[in-house]
Amino acid sequence: MTLSFVETYEPLPCDAATAWEKVCFYENVGATPPFFLRLVLPTPNLHDGCFSMIGDVSRCMYSDGGYLTKVITHLEQGRRVDFAITEQTIRYHRHVALYGGYIEIVPGEEHESFVRMVTRYENRVGPKSVTDLFIRRVIRAVHLFVIGDMRETLANAPTSVARSDNKKLLETS
Repeated sequence: MTLSFVETYEPLPCDAATAWEKVCFYENVGATPPFFLRLVLPTPNLHDGCFSMIGDVSRCMYSDGGYLTKVITHLEQGRRVDFAITEQTIRYHRHVALYGGYIEIVPGEEHESFVRMVTRYENRVGPKSVTDLFIRRVIRAVHLFVIGDMRETLANAPTSVARSDNKKLLETS
């Protein structure tokens, strides 16, 4: 088994503490995914579970009838959340196995921070050189969609207002 990963690193127009309040996963984004993602991936329909502590589990049902189950494996409050994919039945799971990843907020200059998203996967189809290009493009599109939602949330809400309960990923303590 050979694991690969996709990393996306993008700026956010706020300090790290504010950015942390906006951290979310693909299934937490309320907006409709762009056409490309709807074309190649099932869309999230219903999810339940928690994301506030190590060991918390979340399960998301997708439009193809499949699901992904995530468990929080590491948490540095205000900085980084790591997760593992423990179950998956979405339509491409036999061809691309998702293993997990992390979302990290990196402080920048005043009123600036960065988000790093990493997804680990195993490509089970060939030829690897061709299919990896496509897989990497899809995962990067998911990352950019989530980061776009974070930016949208930052632009449309006062800094003191956090996401609603069903969208907020992590509680700050």
